[in-house]
Amino acid sequence: MKIADCRFTIGVAIAVIACGVAGCAAPEQSLLEQFFGASRLRDTTALQRVSTITFEPLQQGIVRTFEITAVTPERLDGQMTAKDITVVAPVILPDGQTVRKTLVVTMQRNNGGDSRRWIVTAVRDAAAPGPAPPS
Repeated sequence: MKIADCRFTIGVAIAVIACGVAGCAAPEQSLLEQFFGASRLRDTTALQRVSTITFEPLQQGIVRTFEITAVTPERLDGQMTAKDITVVAPVILPDGQTVRKTLVVTMQRNNGGDSRRWIVTAVRDAAAPGPAPPS
């Protein structure tokens, strides 16, 4: 084996190990961190950039950390592309209790124009019924 091949193999191995140790973030992670952080602070200016809704701290609670457990394939929804992200999070309720919840976050992006910009358009408790499918 040539030295260049060994270096490449070692480089790939290091990248895989680093990714495993660091817990490579899903592409949705950053947007959800911005969304829950801005919602927690009730920062409507920051929310305008990432969402059409607020996870209202005085009604729904506060999410500080979460784990993405599932991401659905992208689906065409009229002029929008949508996907659902399932997260598990300790939610601090308005009464101070902390409960572990599974939430389904819907993200959408416009199929025309800036089609790379995802926004959060809905959050629901996974135990609640989902939206009715389009007919």
